[in-house]
Amino acid sequence: MADVRVVVDERALAEYKRSGDVLNLLMDVGQPVERYAQMGAPKATGEGAASIRREPVMDLATWTVRISWDRPHYYLYFHDRGTVHLPERPFMEPALEAAIA
Repeated sequence: MADVRVVVDERALAEYKRSGDVLNLLMDVGQPVERYAQMGAPKATGEGAASIRREPVMDLATWTVRISWDRPHYYLYFHDRGTVHLPERPFMEPALEAAIA
């Protein structure tokens, strides 16, 4: 029986990680998380929930997708995590869990 030898081309792998194909795949995978987060976010006017978007971020040598609200709606963090005066009402982690299920 012959031995199998695998040689990884690290440079080609790094190029692939930075490619648009990986970015498009990550953005597609992030879409359900974005949708569930928007549905689960608190809605007095709905503006905060509507501001939740996914965006690509180049992190070192690979793409990451960040899903969050925009800067003017920073207060959603306090709803999600809670404060001394506001009980937590998580919606970001449940969005991820719902998208995975």
